[in-house]
Amino acid sequence: MNHFFRVCRQWGLRIALVAMVMAPSAAFAQEHNVEEGRTRFTKGIELYKEGSYHAALAEFRAAYAAAPSFRIHYNLGQTLFQLQEYAGAMAALEQYLAEGGDKIEAERRAEVEADLTTLRARIARVTLIVNAPDAEVLIDDQPRGKIGQEALVVSAGRRRVSVTSSGYQTETRVFDFAGAQEVELTFELKPIAAPTTSLVVRRPKSRTPFYIGLAATGALAGGTVALAIVTSNNHARYESALGVPDNKSAIDDAGSATRTTALVGDILGGATIVAAGLTVVAFVLTSGDKPARTGHAQVQPTVRAAFGPTSAGLMGTF
Repeated sequence: MNHFFRVCRQWGLRIALVAMVMAPSAAFAQEHNVEEGRTRFTKGIELYKEGSYHAALAEFRAAYAAAPSFRIHYNLGQTLFQLQEYAGAMAALEQYLAEGGDKIEAERRAEVEADLTTLRARIARVTLIVNAPDAEVLIDDQPRGKIGQEALVVSAGRRRVSVTSSGYQTETRVFDFAGAQEVELTFELKPIAAPTTSLVVRRPKSRTPFYIGLAATGALAGGTVALAIVTSNNHARYESALGVPDNKSAIDDAGSATRTTALVGDILGGATIVAAGLTVVAFVLTSGDKPARTGHAQVQPTVRAAFGPTSAGLMGTF
C-alpha cells in the first residue's frame, strides 16, 4: 500500500481518492442518501485522475451534500490544492483532521500534516479595516462573509478583493499576496448619494402679453377710427373746394390732407389687424398652467409693443 501511495504521488494524483475505495461503507454509513453520495464520489475520483479538477471538486461537494463524511474533506482538500486554492485546501484538510480524530491512520495523518505545512507557507492573512458598518468581503468574487476583527486567510497570488456595504459604493481592488504574509488593508467606501428630486409646482401662466396685445389692439383700432373720421372730413372739404371757381390752392390743400390722413389710416388699420392676430396668439400661449421647478431661476416674461413706419407688433420673451 505504501508503494501504491508513492506511485500516485509521483503522478500528481495525491490519491485522496483511496479513502472511498478502502472504506466505502464507513464514508456514508450514517446518511440516508448513501447511493447518490457513492456515485458522486466515484465520478469525482475519475475526474480527478483525468485532471478535471473543477469538475471533480463539484462532484466531491455534491457527494458531501448527499452523505456527509469527514473523509470527503480530504478529497476536497487535495482537489483544491491542485487548483492552487491554498486557503480552501488548508481549511478542508484541517477539518478532516479535526473531525477524523483517531479514525485517521497515523501514516495518513502525517501525510496531511506535511501538506498543511506546505499550505501554511502559501497563504496570507489579511486584516481589513473598513469605514462602513456591516461590510462584507468577496475574494475573487467568492463571498467570505462580514468583515470582523479576525484576519482572512487568502491564497497567495493575485487576488481580487471587493468590499460592499448597504448604502455605500462597492470598492474592488486587486492585490498580489505573498505566502506567509500578514497584510492590513484599508477601504474607504463612498456613500451612495441620495437621488435629488425637484418639486414640480404648477402655476398659472402670465396673461400679461395678452393684456398688452388687447390694449394695443384697442388703441390702434381707436386711432384708425379717428383717422377715418378726419379723412372723411378732409374729403368733404375737397369736394366743397371743387365747387368754388378759381380755388386751386384750397383744392390742393384739401386733396393733400385727404391723401395723408387716408394713408395714415391705412397704416393704422394694418397695424390693428397685426395686433389683433398677436393678441389671439398671446391668449392661446398664456392659457392653462406651466410647471415651475423649485430651486431653479425662472425667466419672467417681458413684452413690449413695437411700431415702425409701416408695421406694428409685440416683442418680448416668454
